[in-house]
Amino acid sequence: MQLETLEILRCPYCGGRLELVGSLFHRRTNDEIHDGILGCYCCIFPLVDGIPVLHLQPHATAARDHIQAGEPGLARRAMVGLEDAAEAEAFDAIASSGTATYRETVDALGPNFEGGYFLYRFSDPTYIVAQAVVRSVAKTVLPALSGVEGPALSGVEGPALSGVEGPALSGVEGPALSGVEGPALSGVEGHGTRRAIDICGGSGHLTRSLMDVSSLPPVLADLYYAKVWLARRFTAPGCEPVCCDGNAPFPFARGAFGFAMCTDAFMYIWTKRQFVGEMERLIDNTTINAEAAEPAEKNGSARSARSALNGAAGEPGAILIGHTHNERTWSPSHGQPLSAEGYRNLFETFEPRVFGEAGLFADVVKGGPIDLSRRDPDEVLDRDPALTIIASRHPRVFATHRLDALPPPAATGEFRLNPLYAATANGNSVRLRLQFPNGDYAEEYGACREYLPEEVFVDRDALAALPATALPDALVDLARRRVILDLPKRYY
Repeated sequence: MQLETLEILRCPYCGGRLELVGSLFHRRTNDEIHDGILGCYCCIFPLVDGIPVLHLQPHATAARDHIQAGEPGLARRAMVGLEDAAEAEAFDAIASSGTATYRETVDALGPNFEGGYFLYRFSDPTYIVAQAVVRSVAKTVLPALSGVEGPALSGVEGPALSGVEGPALSGVEGPALSGVEGPALSGVEGHGTRRAIDICGGSGHLTRSLMDVSSLPPVLADLYYAKVWLARRFTAPGCEPVCCDGNAPFPFARGAFGFAMCTDAFMYIWTKRQFVGEMERLIDNTTINAEAAEPAEKNGSARSARSALNGAAGEPGAILIGHTHNERTWSPSHGQPLSAEGYRNLFETFEPRVFGEAGLFADVVKGGPIDLSRRDPDEVLDRDPALTIIASRHPRVFATHRLDALPPPAATGEFRLNPLYAATANGNSVRLRLQFPNGDYAEEYGACREYLPEEVFVDRDALAALPATALPDALVDLARRRVILDLPKRYY
């Protein structure tokens, strides 16, 4: 974990700042903390292999004990959840390998890990819609990076715990712990850093789409340690993973983000009202704007430091909840969904707009633009199995947005054959045939047939050039059709 990330972390229970307890076992450099204990007013939490674990579930408590005993390897085993010694040793061997793939690592996590469908995630229908919406909204509300067009986007058209008793810190008084080494940015509170956060983001497939639009490394938050560990290692290297509970208050400072998203998970959250309220809090920059309005002499150097860090802090942020199921229409893995009206009612400080996913899917399949200026009537929403919710005061969010070109000029990772395709030699060509891993996948994601061809033939030598960071001309059309994908390195 980067040391500066401490600036935005807060205890989910008392709200206090978290700091490294220097008197206990820890491993760190000048810029990063690899293992250690984080403390606040009420609790101590483990930081395991660079990932803060900010909840009090049993495996987190076990990991904390291992860290305090100076056994970070055992702490990671506890968090991964492999109780069988042979399985744990096999995972450790894979984790220490510099050549192991995402697929091999998922297999090493055992049969109970819900990682099978993740391998095919980059071309499934829910992903291509979410990725298009995420990038359209995030590029609008986050400040420009070098080479990123930012808020004034070319191609954007249109208008505008009570009862929770954490582990006692014997002899420790508050966050100013004796021997605790605090964050390096003196006087900088870390609010409004215009960073993005992917909440309940699993192993980071969509987090990857935020890497070039978040002005600081995007945060990936999920309850399952193994998933965020996979993201940092393979899917979204460079993100800041945090292990936390989506049914509890979020362990982040108010206004720490400019864009907060949750996709394909919200229907499984029971505390939906709290979850949305927390998302609103995370992008609330009213305090920052008030500080910016104060005279410089009143707010002093702290204001100057925040201004330098925050960039376009005054720009309104956005909340995105994607692919959440609809109470009024059946879907696989239904969860505990609400109706469109029920979802709207969760928001107290925003007036969200709810979209039927079918319309967004049609926009993406035809190549864009994606129309976020539309207002789907309730009768359309009631028929759609999945809904997308966007809340923002930014005038350019609810507009039409041009989609990113396919294929990209250069791979973020490497161009590879879509793992949904089986390859068979056919003389000087190769026959590629769409093949689903099982019937359940075909039932839930079969809509990919609207853009993935059932069968295609490709020049053998052109295909043999993959993996590659630059795409051979003979494969450009297949990349447009998602038969060739820009996948993370060592994905399979």
